[in-house]
Amino acid sequence: MGFPQAKRPFDRTVNTIPWPSKLSSNTSIYRHGYPIAFMDRQTVLQTLYNKIQDKSKILTGKRVKAIDSSDPTVVKVITTDGSIYSGDIVVGADVLPPYFIPSFIKALELQLIPQIAFSATYSCVFGISHRTPGIDACTLQDVFNEKFSYLIADGPGDRTYFFLFEHMDRVRFGQDIPRLTETDRDEIVGRHLNDPITPDVRFRDIYERRIRSGITPLQEHPHPLTGQGANCCLETAACFTNGLVKLLRSTPSETPVSEGDISSMFDTVQQTRQPRVRFLIEAAHKRQKLVAMDTPEHKSYVATKIPGLPIKVVHSEWLKIFPPAVSLDMVPLPARPHKIPYHDELGAQDNKRSRDESKL
Repeated sequence: MGFPQAKRPFDRTVNTIPWPSKLSSNTSIYRHGYPIAFMDRQTVLQTLYNKIQDKSKILTGKRVKAIDSSDPTVVKVITTDGSIYSGDIVVGADVLPPYFIPSFIKALELQLIPQIAFSATYSCVFGISHRTPGIDACTLQDVFNEKFSYLIADGPGDRTYFFLFEHMDRVRFGQDIPRLTETDRDEIVGRHLNDPITPDVRFRDIYERRIRSGITPLQEHPHPLTGQGANCCLETAACFTNGLVKLLRSTPSETPVSEGDISSMFDTVQQTRQPRVRFLIEAAHKRQKLVAMDTPEHKSYVATKIPGLPIKVVHSEWLKIFPPAVSLDMVPLPARPHKIPYHDELGAQDNKRSRDESKL
């Protein structure tokens, strides 16, 4: 299905965020010990897989058919090839945030998950291209337009990542959210090929170098604009692992973990992660409305305020989200000097001071 053509931009503000060669106080490395980097998800998965000591426990090509929790002492996962896997809990890590199914809780009907009435306002054409001349190394490009916008990121090696966000003419809910196809993608791309990304680069220059591309409606729970979707999943996995290890270490080896303790552990993970995930989602939605000048007020702000923002303000919008990140608390962390401490490096009395510093 197609959508009405978005209005052509009245002005285009290109905001380039570089990684300086020197570690000034505005850089991510100076503040947090790590650079901001875009990379293929396949690269992340391969890196994680390479570190797994017992790879026999990684089974690919499996699709879950059903989850049986009729036995209060064990939960069973049945796959479409007839295999059955038994355990104490099931962790479904295919949505944000991951959902957890203890063996003693009635199994979640997986087919109902898509029926949850999320809303969607924007579509996103996304993809990976070979590095595009004119897109400087180690930069992110935010391109503001009326009812559509771009995020263009240079990545390691021969890569340029692109995201084209376009308003879908109205807010859609539940089953009214369309299943977008390659035809929809081609229609949207066709009317944006001549959009300038920088003074010297058009979207056509990036798209014609594509390795692969896709399209999706942006349901309002995750959002790629700030790049926190996969990061949230990793943080939730770390938070869950912290809770599980703590639970197992506090339980004598010959004693089964109680249902109450498992439930309490799940509650702790939920309570720990929910505020941060909600903040990141809301921040991404607000930013999407701003960069696509969703309202006359956004349009006015972009025209009158954005061009004069100091670079440190732009940096802070990206960097202030890092200190509350979750890390594994049972392994030694790598030694990386950083100016702003992470919240889990501090005691409770220091957390407020850290939060205040992270806003600077």
